[in-house]
Amino acid sequence: MKVVKKILDGFVKAVSVSLMCLVAGIVLLMLNELFLRNFLDKSFRGMTELAGFMFLWMAFLGIIVLYDQNRLISLDMIYVRTKEPVTTIFWFLHKVIALCLGVIMVASFVGLYPYVSTEYFSSMPHFAKVWQYLPLAIAGGFLCIKSVYEIIEKIRTLRNPEQPVLEVAK
Repeated sequence: MKVVKKILDGFVKAVSVSLMCLVAGIVLLMLNELFLRNFLDKSFRGMTELAGFMFLWMAFLGIIVLYDQNRLISLDMIYVRTKEPVTTIFWFLHKVIALCLGVIMVASFVGLYPYVSTEYFSSMPHFAKVWQYLPLAIAGGFLCIKSVYEIIEKIRTLRNPEQPVLEVAK
């Protein structure tokens, strides 16, 4: 299980770097668009499409980092005030819901695939729109894998409390 943790941590670091690049790219794209619109009175559809593409990637990859750091909206406000058996039940409920959300995200991408694989951007005719929705599947897959990993680790620590914890059973 330590190998899985290292792989997940490496993946999250790569996603974090990608997010920084996406944010910088969106800022540069916006500044460029402001300059073109205000000084040259021009606008290019390709920049608008690229900004939408980058925004979707940023939004869905952001879910990966937030879920890894336990910063998504959850039942914390409820189960922080409860005693131990109820806290554990809420923790498992949270992870199962995240797992279901991941499955839904992957299933949504699979359902969208026949439609978006044949559509192309008007300004980028050889670039299929399927690439715009790929982070939906990536984030969903990560939610599934990370949730299953955390559930397994929590069950291990509940069965054997003396076993060292890998930051999961909080």
